[in-house]
Amino acid sequence: GVLSGTHGGATSPAAVDPIQGSLHTPVCSMDKRWDALGASRAAVAPAGFAAGAMGSGAALDVSRASAPAGCYLAGRGLASAPFAAASAQEGGSVVDRLYAVALGSRQAAAGGLAGIIARTASAPLDRIKLLFQVQAMEGAGVSATAYTGIGQAFVKIYREEGILAFWRGNGVNVIRVAPYAAAQLSSNDFYKKMLTPENGVLGLKERLTAGALAGMTGTALTHPLDTIRLRLALPNHGYKGIGNAFVTVARVEGVGALYKGLIPTLAGIAPYAAINFASYDMAKKLYYGEHGKQDPISNLFVGGASGTFSATICYPLDTVRRRMQMKGKTYNGMADAFVTIAKKEGMGGFFKGWAANTLKVVPQNSIRFVAYETLKTLFGVATTPI
Repeated sequence: GVLSGTHGGATSPAAVDPIQGSLHTPVCSMDKRWDALGASRAAVAPAGFAAGAMGSGAALDVSRASAPAGCYLAGRGLASAPFAAASAQEGGSVVDRLYAVALGSRQAAAGGLAGIIARTASAPLDRIKLLFQVQAMEGAGVSATAYTGIGQAFVKIYREEGILAFWRGNGVNVIRVAPYAAAQLSSNDFYKKMLTPENGVLGLKERLTAGALAGMTGTALTHPLDTIRLRLALPNHGYKGIGNAFVTVARVEGVGALYKGLIPTLAGIAPYAAINFASYDMAKKLYYGEHGKQDPISNLFVGGASGTFSATICYPLDTVRRRMQMKGKTYNGMADAFVTIAKKEGMGGFFKGWAANTLKVVPQNSIRFVAYETLKTLFGVATTPI
């Protein structure tokens, strides 16, 4: 009746999760319950999730056969601590159990708060970067040469619009970044658990895959808010607020306009998130060693370096994405955008605003990673080893 598991060949009374480092408590009381319900639940359980949480009987066979590599960590098949918590709810559907986990996820809350802190701190540089990227477009509301440098842009915005203008659009940005950061950061941890091989050691390939999936997960959920944020960041945008912008865009341009630029966004975020998460993990591993004690100050520098590296590689896709989100007709697809920008503006056109973006990414990426790790500790969420 005691849950047993192996890690590195050693058997213990309770299974230690090699990813979280947390102890799974015995679930013998759950086994009897799931033995009775196993067959019926197995018929409707999503592969590798609820089936893995059922524990024994027919469900145990399903979980073994369908769980992704590394997901089935212990003799009773609990996929992860959050999903184990879901199985404690008797009755209810699989969706109900997953929803209960989502509502009570301290890990997601830590990710959302970390994103808000980091984004608000870097909002002035983010707005300047956006203006550099889109000022060449007709719908930008300014001339193509209105902003010529970071210092000049700071002075111009302050004189013409006031100090609060640096945070214009930050309200919708915060609304967007909370679910985005929550989904991206917590799902990266989840995907890493799911992709961990039997030996418990994540390689570069698994880290890159987990980062890419996490980036696309967060982006797909919040792209409409990102489109509205861009519109509100422009001078003379004509909207009365977040709600009015949503209604106006949907009524005048159609709901599809909220998803303009989604394909290049996903194409851009996948390699960016993959490189960002993986390079952060690998840099920490090189600096601290396999089990070294981490230092938040050092992690700030590691996070800034990994963010700069990944953002530079993916910046051209970000520029194309921003321009495709502009009001009115822009380009006939992503390929046309690349050709047009290269022809009219040269390769430098893809990197407009890069300096402002780099100055923004360094503190933002650093603060986000360190804040997330700190908040996870404060919220009692097990820290994932490097």
